[in-house]
Amino acid sequence: FSSSRAFTKDHEQYSKKKRDFVHVLLKRKKTFVTVTDSSGNKKTGASAGCLEDRKGRSRLSRYASEAVAEHVGRSARKMGLSSVVMKVKGASFFKKKKKVILSFREGFRGERVRDRSPIMYIHDVTQLPHNGCRLRKQRRV
Repeated sequence: FSSSRAFTKDHEQYSKKKRDFVHVLLKRKKTFVTVTDSSGNKKTGASAGCLEDRKGRSRLSRYASEAVAEHVGRSARKMGLSSVVMKVKGASFFKKKKKVILSFREGFRGERVRDRSPIMYIHDVTQLPHNGCRLRKQRRV
């Protein structure tokens, strides 16, 4: 009986912890990076179109997604966030996802390279079909 009480207390402490989330949405031609609190309220965010130095086709380039993540990382550090949980969504290559994650970390750290990484863990929330829709009944002639 006492062990179940201890479990509920631990569970309450874990659920009461306020975590900040970084949502990264990677599409073919767009990248959105948003920082929210645990209840889903937006704190900061950006996309490639928001950056002043990116104009025209350069917003669609590979570099644009890294620049966006770095920009949001800098703004998150200015807000005073200590640790974040990353949720990455998008059916792009893992190489692109990795570059975005690393550039967010670089933007957050800045020149302080020896500091601990602010990312607690990374969760890939890309939706994957298990078996797809049921096929049509085959026509018999």
